[in-house]
Amino acid sequence: YIYTRFYFIPDICSIYFVYFVEPIAFNVYNTHDLRIDRNTHLNVVYNAVYSNHGNAYNPVNGFLTAPSPGLYVFSWTSCVPPKKMFDAEILVNGNRKGLGNCNNEGGSGNANCGNTVPLLLETGDKVNIRTVVADYLFGGGWSSFKGWKV
Repeated sequence: YIYTRFYFIPDICSIYFVYFVEPIAFNVYNTHDLRIDRNTHLNVVYNAVYSNHGNAYNPVNGFLTAPSPGLYVFSWTSCVPPKKMFDAEILVNGNRKGLGNCNNEGGSGNANCGNTVPLLLETGDKVNIRTVVADYLFGGGWSSFKGWKV
């Protein structure tokens, strides 16, 4: 959103226009572990909010809706226990724009994986994280999704 304010300063008979853009940035996480069927495509809903400047992210459905066009950057992290995996994709309007792999099937300790993707969005575009092949994701703040408009 772009806001305009003007100021009149009588001593010098000038009008100043100031333009500023409301920041769009969010940082969200899961409060609970996700246990899912490995081959089920699931929209991941990060239900707890650290911050949501501009209120573009919806913690009820897991989608960010772009309030204005421009370049956005998104990042997600996945924490997975041993013998589990969480491969996920980032979607824009249902179309894949990036993948994140967190395969810990052979691991003996927890794995923490992440990915970052810059995306050019239009007003109203919807962005979300969806599982590709996954069976477990730690909650409690260990797995998160964040993004901001550049």
